[in-house]
Amino acid sequence: MLALIAVLGTGVLGLPSLVEWQGERMLRDSGWPGARVDVVRMDLSGTDIDIWNDSARERRIGRIELAYSFAAGIGGRLDLDMPLSGLMPDGIEAKDAALRTSGTIRSEDGRWSYVPDGCVTLTAAGAAAGPVKVSEPKSLCLQAVPGKGFLDYSLAEGTTLAFAVKPAPLRLTVRGMPVAGRFPAMVVDAALAATGAPTGLDVAWRQGTISLPRQAVVGEGLSGTASFDPAKGRPLTADYAIATIRHDRPEPLVAPLRAKGHAEGDPLAAVRFDTRLEDAAGTVAVAISGEQDMAAGAGSAEVRMPPVRFPPDSPGLTGLFPLLGEWVDSATGTFGVDGSFAWGEGSGKGSASILIEDAAIVAGGVTAQGINAVLTADSLAPLRLPPGQILSVALMDVGLPLTNAVVDFGIAADRLSVARAEWQWAGGFVRAVPFDVGPGDFEPGGEERTIELEATGIDLQKLLSVAAVDGLSATGTLGGRLPVRIGPDSVTVADGKLETTGPGTIRYDPEAPPSFLEGDPGSSTDMLLQALTDFRYESIELEVNGTAGGEMAIGFAIRGSNPDFYDGYPVALNLNVDGALDTILRRGITTYRIPEAVRDRIQEFQAQDK
Repeated sequence: MLALIAVLGTGVLGLPSLVEWQGERMLRDSGWPGARVDVVRMDLSGTDIDIWNDSARERRIGRIELAYSFAAGIGGRLDLDMPLSGLMPDGIEAKDAALRTSGTIRSEDGRWSYVPDGCVTLTAAGAAAGPVKVSEPKSLCLQAVPGKGFLDYSLAEGTTLAFAVKPAPLRLTVRGMPVAGRFPAMVVDAALAATGAPTGLDVAWRQGTISLPRQAVVGEGLSGTASFDPAKGRPLTADYAIATIRHDRPEPLVAPLRAKGHAEGDPLAAVRFDTRLEDAAGTVAVAISGEQDMAAGAGSAEVRMPPVRFPPDSPGLTGLFPLLGEWVDSATGTFGVDGSFAWGEGSGKGSASILIEDAAIVAGGVTAQGINAVLTADSLAPLRLPPGQILSVALMDVGLPLTNAVVDFGIAADRLSVARAEWQWAGGFVRAVPFDVGPGDFEPGGEERTIELEATGIDLQKLLSVAAVDGLSATGTLGGRLPVRIGPDSVTVADGKLETTGPGTIRYDPEAPPSFLEGDPGSSTDMLLQALTDFRYESIELEVNGTAGGEMAIGFAIRGSNPDFYDGYPVALNLNVDGALDTILRRGITTYRIPEAVRDRIQEFQAQDK
């Protein structure tokens, strides 16, 4: 418009009809084919010009009032109420778009300038550009920046603009996904050649807010700067930050994070970006690096969280991911992530490797320590861990003191499928019958789920150590089945059955029997001690019961005899022993070694950081 004013401003030297013809030609070239220009007044003191939207002159879209003075030069006023729909670049639609402004015009040394009285107001009932549809802001206020010219033009140097944009409500959709928030306060510096081609652009923004309602994600405190220089190989550079990113739920998936990043490239081709996410304490840092194909609307990124240790006395992983608190009471140890994902047509489902090193988890009464693994996901949305994931566990309390576990599993369709789970217990092995579980299996008020464990080669002497009774020894092995019942709030072993695989011995000959076993000669207590000094059993049946986090109780039904007791007369004994599982577990961890296959995977993951 200043270029038009510059031409019309010389109208005092020509005829009104020439000014009208020249003005209408320039407006047609700018996208107003029906615009009309009327010279209302033209004399030596100045010129008044009306600009109309069409030949019917039903709507005046502008008025220019110029005054000429040998002392002050050319100056005046500009009033615009101008539709912009026909001026939009290809691919951009803006319904009922308009620009409204009033301000002062001045010409000095061949350079024209415009200073608005207040806001230059841009309005539209809606806008669309490809997959992006904007419903708000419906109005933007552009203001002059103190110390800078709002709009300057000269035929030799082209146009420069400097303006500030006030914050405004933000509401739009991107490929159908709703986005809301607050359009940030902005300062824009732009330069265009006389031909209208951009030669430079600098933008700074602050105090923005963005919200993804479907994902319940909110970003607050958006700020940054961006520059565009078409003379450079990578014309666009940007630095950006988000003060707080939070999951807007009563029980959020992740704790609040902050982000900072850099991007550069060609906005019409490809843009590279590097972003760093951190938690509030700076303990966890996630690096995201990728590229966006601007034309195709597709891109990809790599994600890396170097191994981070959460010590036992810290909030642990549940502090970073509060939603885990619904299933896990605590999770500590070292964790890391290395993954990639993509977006756009045919982009795939992403992948990741997850490091778990020397982790400890307490969940629903179950305690597990010394957890080690590198898990591999071949799909992130939906999450899928293919079968063959190997996880080792030093010790686990599921109502039994299980140690040195190896678990072979996979995750698909929100279900955990365990093909093999094997533990050591009391010198033998406990193996789980293959099973699968899902989140819906343990809803509050739901039924318990039972997982069958098969026990083989259990050493009777080591099993009796749960009672920690001095002078008690035994020989023989046992096997059987141990049902583990998993409910919403507890894990128990109920009515487990073990029996000996053959005959053996039980001997109890303490130097000083405890007071509760002391008895007069011939008493039942005295007879029990005599029978156990060298008891040769034919069979032993055990009933095992235990609660994770509590105690384990073992009931013995023993059949056999002592050759020195009543000439070997057959005896049936029923005994009960119990012990605290936490004490048994602490004894079991001292001999644990990470399996070689798991150790090699952990070393490979850690080597990526060197």
